Amino acid sequence: MKIILTGATGFIGSSVLSLALLHPHLTSIIVLSRRNLPTKHPKVRVLIQKDFLNYSSDILEACAGAEACIWSLGVARSLSAESNRTINLDYTLAAAETFVKVLGEGLEGGKKFRFVYLSGMLTERDQGARLWFMSEARLIRGEVENRLIELQKQYPEKLLSYVARPGGVLATNSFFPGFLEPLARAVTVDDLATKMLDTAINGHKTQIIEVDVLRDEGKMLKRELLKG
Repeated sequence: MKIILTGATGFIGSSVLSLALLHPHLTSIIVLSRRNLPTKHPKVRVLIQKDFLNYSSDILEACAGAEACIWSLGVARSLSAESNRTINLDYTLAAAETFVKVLGEGLEGGKKFRFVYLSGMLTERDQGARLWFMSEARLIRGEVENRLIELQKQYPEKLLSYVARPGGVLATNSFFPGFLEPLARAVTVDDLATKMLDTAINGHKTQIIEVDVLRDEGKMLKRELLKG
C-alpha cells in the first residue's frame, strides 16, 4: 500500500514515519516536505513541496496510487493569526480537496481515499463558542474538522476522512507513569502514530477518534507491529 505523509520533520510526524517503515502493509511512503530528509530507506520518496496550497502535475503524478494521507503538518502557535490560519486550515483543506479529486479518482476496486487529520482534544467545532484560552487555534482546528467532514459528504464515493484528537502527547521514553496516562488524557507519541497508521490502512468505525481510543488501541497495535 502507498501512503502520503506530511509533517515528517515534527515530533509526531517523525514518529509516524519511523513506524511506517516497519509496517508490513506499507510498500511506498511519499513524504511531502519543504526540505529533504536524512532517511534513505527504499520505501521512502521525499518530494520537495514548497507551496502547500498548490500541487504541481509532477507531484500529483508521483503520488498517484496512494490510498491515504496522514496529515501531521500544523502549528500550535504562530507569529500571526494569518499564518496560523494559512498553515492549519488552508494547507490542510487544499491537500484534502486536491487528493480526493485527483488521487481518489484513480483508485481501483471501489476504494476510497483515506485522509487522517491530526487535530487535538481541546478542538472546538462550534464556531460561535466563547473560549477562555487558545481560542483562535482551537476554533481554527474545529473549522478544519467541520470542513473535512463536509468534504466526505460532498465526495461520499471517493473519500473517508478521519480526525485524531490526542490530548497531551508524551515522548516514548517519558518518565511519566503509564498508569496515569488515562487520568491525564495523555498518549505516547508512538501509540498515537501507530493508531493513525492503522486508520490510514484499515479505517476506523467513527470519523472522530478521541484520545482514549488513540491510546488504548495504539498500545495494542504497536505491540503487534513490533512483534513483527
